[in-house]
Amino acid sequence: MREQGAEIVDISLPHTKYALPVYYIVAPAEASSNLARYDGVRYGRRAEHSADVTELYERSRAEGFGPEVRRRVLIGTYVLSAGYYDAYYVRAQKVRTLIARDFAQAFERCDAVLTPATPGPAFTLGEKTADPVSMYLNDVFTVTANLAGLPAISVPAGLSGEELPLGLQVIGKAFDEETVLRVGRAIERGAGFCVKPAPWWRLS
Repeated sequence: MREQGAEIVDISLPHTKYALPVYYIVAPAEASSNLARYDGVRYGRRAEHSADVTELYERSRAEGFGPEVRRRVLIGTYVLSAGYYDAYYVRAQKVRTLIARDFAQAFERCDAVLTPATPGPAFTLGEKTADPVSMYLNDVFTVTANLAGLPAISVPAGLSGEELPLGLQVIGKAFDEETVLRVGRAIERGAGFCVKPAPWWRLS
């Protein structure tokens, strides 16, 4: 980036350390609220051979959602329930506001923010399904842009020691996708990353 004329500055985003727990309160709560209307009657998957409307609702919702979606709906329902709404959801929304404010202050000094995309290379398919928390931890760098409502892109930037691709994330100001794309292109050009993984159907 320096070779292409960028000036690198250090910034502080002190509240982003709370982004992961905040995201996994806010996102499941919103998913639970939105999917509460899903009944398999007006739209979506409809279970067959149900004895009555109650069984139709129960089976449609169970058959229509995979284990991960069900887990998130349950988490969301829990944090929105009476007695926990203020303790979890309202507090998470307040921290979300602080995260957005951190970015607004950072963008007074810079045009884009560069972070890792993930803590390490991609894990194999199904590797972390038995441990959802371990899987969620891989979102630590990307959920901040979602919470702050900012455009972001992940671009390839090199290979790990195990020859797995690594990415960098570019986060931009609200509605400034143009700068995000220009910075992403500059990283790709500067890194010269042109390695393509082997097609999965040819892997031994």
